[in-house]
Amino acid sequence: MLQPVSPRNDLPLDPEGDKASKQKQRHGTLAPLSVPAFRIIWIANLFANLGVWAQSVAAAWVVTSAQASPLMVAMIQVAASAPLVVLSIISGVVADNYDRRRIMLAGMALETSGGFFVTLCGFAGYLTPMVLILSILWISIGAAITIPAWQAAVNEQVPKRMVGSAVLLNSVNFNVARALGPALGGLLLGLVGPAWVFLFNCACYCLLIWAIWRWRRDVPKRQLPPERLFEGVIAALHFTQYSSVTRLVMARSFAFGISASAVWALLPLVAHQNPRGSASLYGLLLGALGVGAIVGSTQVGRFRKRFGSSRSISLAAALLAVMMMAVGAFSTLWVLFVALLLIGGCWIATLATYNTSVQLLVPDWVKARALALYQTALYAGLALGSFLWGHLAETLGVGGALVGAGLLLLVSVGIFWSSRLPELNSEGSAQIPSTPMDTPLFEFNPKRGSVQVSIDYYIPLERTRDFVRAARRVRKLRMRNGAERWSLYRDTQQPELWQEVFAVGNWLQYLRMQDRMTISDKAILDAMMTQHSGDKPPRVRHGVSYRSSIERNEKAPPHAGDGASTSGEDASG
Repeated sequence: MLQPVSPRNDLPLDPEGDKASKQKQRHGTLAPLSVPAFRIIWIANLFANLGVWAQSVAAAWVVTSAQASPLMVAMIQVAASAPLVVLSIISGVVADNYDRRRIMLAGMALETSGGFFVTLCGFAGYLTPMVLILSILWISIGAAITIPAWQAAVNEQVPKRMVGSAVLLNSVNFNVARALGPALGGLLLGLVGPAWVFLFNCACYCLLIWAIWRWRRDVPKRQLPPERLFEGVIAALHFTQYSSVTRLVMARSFAFGISASAVWALLPLVAHQNPRGSASLYGLLLGALGVGAIVGSTQVGRFRKRFGSSRSISLAAALLAVMMMAVGAFSTLWVLFVALLLIGGCWIATLATYNTSVQLLVPDWVKARALALYQTALYAGLALGSFLWGHLAETLGVGGALVGAGLLLLVSVGIFWSSRLPELNSEGSAQIPSTPMDTPLFEFNPKRGSVQVSIDYYIPLERTRDFVRAARRVRKLRMRNGAERWSLYRDTQQPELWQEVFAVGNWLQYLRMQDRMTISDKAILDAMMTQHSGDKPPRVRHGVSYRSSIERNEKAPPHAGDGASTSGEDASG
């Protein structure tokens, strides 16, 4: 009988075997900062985020001071989110197939060029709301190129056991900047004007580009050629269709983004309409959000351990909804600050859990695309919600729009309350070496023609129910990793003989499918194969479309079949 796969028996993730040290490193939030590459990039990213948040204060205040409509103010958020919705999946395909460091540098260079453009417009006196929104759109296109590669590259900067802590530290980085950057932006805005704030952001981003440029690491060698763009997008959508984690994260983050976007879209108007409204007040309100997020980040792990990932997200979203209604209903400053502190903590608890779930539960071969799809869903919700609440604020008022957004978020919490995400564990998503295969006995074009794989199992009658139950999980696995069709057949003359049959687009895609195997995947296959009874393992046969093996100068014989099989071999999972 085959032994089920386990990290201990098949793929030790800690070669040194020092369990105590491993546990300490895994659960230490600050452990990733001991890695020089991560530490330098983290510090440079802190300055870059400070510049971004300082710039966001200046941008929002320029539009608000120009007496723009609430819809025009909200369009800043739309311009910042729309490219991430449209381009993220394409950027994810590129990041999964090419050097992520170079992709990050290209995206950051585009962002910096947009920053220099808006800076020149500011010094030249041409900084109108429309020019500003177009500049933000330009910068956001660069961000759409950068973000999937940036997030997927976390596990290239730190060991896999530290990925969860690294994700949380990056969230803390972002929120430290959110606490300090707006106050800094408001101060600079009052002292030197918006153009200098934009220049400060450009200088900070140049520092981050330098940190990424000097980062050197071993690039994994790829045995297979990169996926084509369209092929990579289809593979990501196919994976998502059969990945409950990715689908659930996308659905919940989209619903969350629609409602929670009201905070970011309308907060400039909350500050402007307040009796004590000023650029400094807007910076302080954003700073309250950042401080709340920093404090909340220290409690995320404890909260998640007590309530689980799904319940933590739901409870945090419910509290955020109540506080959002408080911001809309009250104008007293101490109420606003308390509510925004809690909103910041709930925001990081929700989004950090979504991000970490994808980072740890999705295999590396599709990680950038899965993160891109998650970001697409989130920013689609943010863009749509910003437009919706900006439009409603013109008729219901800012307070009415915030109360409506809070009520909608409470409804979405109720809808997703019963949905469950798996608990976070990075071991199952680790990829394992593919099993060597027999070389085909004839030449054919690996990029043309479909591949059919059939596996014969001998299942005693008393194991039929368990075998079929295990086969259902195998079907999702095959389809998630690249199969186009899957079927399970039972012989009419020998009831104990079963045949699993699935088809893949071509031989190259089948090799990729084998290369994508993870520990969790192999455990699923083992659970099915342990039902097999016999002296030999299940027999697997590969057939390729006959036309893919015909030479250009050959002619197909009449009445030829559509497929040809290679010689049979034993299945190894």
